[in-house]
Amino acid sequence: MIKVIFRMVGTVALITLISCGAEESSDSSSAEFKIQPGDVQKFSPTIEGRNTSFNVDFNSTNYNPTTSDDFAIIISNVNSTGNVGITFGTDPKTNRSFKVYIYYSGDMTSGNKSGTATVIENGVKYSGTFSNVNFTYSGPDANNCYTLSIGDITIESKTLHINSLVAYLIQ
Repeated sequence: MIKVIFRMVGTVALITLISCGAEESSDSSSAEFKIQPGDVQKFSPTIEGRNTSFNVDFNSTNYNPTTSDDFAIIISNVNSTGNVGITFGTDPKTNRSFKVYIYYSGDMTSGNKSGTATVIENGVKYSGTFSNVNFTYSGPDANNCYTLSIGDITIESKTLHINSLVAYLIQ
């Protein structure tokens, strides 16, 4: 009888693991836009010397880095969806640094956009959706960089205010 109970508990646990794993894989769509530390490193030779930069305030903390480990990129066709992903941050080799991921349906034209935004600050992840936020693109410049002006985005009651952003277009 004890063996039967253990088998039933084991079967339920296995089914739960499989169903949770299936849910996770269905959530990994392009709407969950993120670039892992290794991904940015493979772009590093391409973005070095492009003069990408950002100056942002998140929850009253200013991030205005000036080191070679900082990055700001735009991907105009995330996972072949035609949608736009914008990411910038410090030190792509660690998840404990400051990083921002913005994703929206559409293209790189100026106007109001709706999508998702994620900020990682000191290893803590904040995520949320935004709607009708104004995006203005100008460029590209000689380095294939765009200057972006983006309205404030509220993420979990914290405000992401972008003072300036110059990002390199990957695709």
